[in-house]
Amino acid sequence: MNPTLTSSLHIVTDPLDDATADHPDRQIHFRGTFNFRDLGGYRARAGQTVRWRTLFRADALHRMDTEELQELRELDVRTVLDLRTQVELDEGRIEADHLGITHFHMPVLGLVWEPEDLDPDADAGAVLGDLYIDMLTVGAPALAAALDTIASSDRLPAVFHCAAGKDRTGVLAAIVLSLLGVDESIIVADYHRTAKSMDALMERLATERPEALTAMTDQPSPYMKTPPEAMTGFLAHVRSEHGSVLGYVRSIGVSADTIEAINHNLLV
Repeated sequence: MNPTLTSSLHIVTDPLDDATADHPDRQIHFRGTFNFRDLGGYRARAGQTVRWRTLFRADALHRMDTEELQELRELDVRTVLDLRTQVELDEGRIEADHLGITHFHMPVLGLVWEPEDLDPDADAGAVLGDLYIDMLTVGAPALAAALDTIASSDRLPAVFHCAAGKDRTGVLAAIVLSLLGVDESIIVADYHRTAKSMDALMERLATERPEALTAMTDQPSPYMKTPPEAMTGFLAHVRSEHGSVLGYVRSIGVSADTIEAINHNLLV
């Protein structure tokens, strides 16, 4: 099941040109989701790589139909970590218990922003970076619970997701990849890769769900993007306040054994 590693898996310094994030085996194509990606294949510490087909990141999964849920099961996914708010969960959640896929609700935020709260003239990179920094406090219980789950080998393979697979999902992906020793340039590139998926999502909505597209485009367009500086600013803040991502997760109660288990489960 693991794809063959190719020369495209290289470490680069420019996140916008990172071929690793665009590896052809990374995007998993479903009709109902647009941002379902494998976190495998990234170079990690000591010459290791992140294990393929073990941990995925995604956008909202409740749009998947019955056939797609079966395809999800064929990926051997056992666990879904839903990072959305209770309001978003009430609007729809994946129903796959009958396939042996367990759903956990781990809300990283209590509320999502409203369009009227956003300043279209603000620096989106700075505003998004501040949002991600807020998640370190508000979302600490959910982030710790997610890491504990990923540390349990019988919960893997797993997928974690929010609504667009961009902000909350991007923060958890950055934390996990940092713990695995993935280079920051690649973490930023993985975050920025969502921009391509957002373009595909909006094209689909324009033809199939124009009302949903209208709701999305009511938000100032910069906030629908993934500016690299948002993630670099977030990671710089973590280093400044906690020394490292490892220091942060230890501060929210994640044990050394849990971190060791995550590395054991996800590195080859």
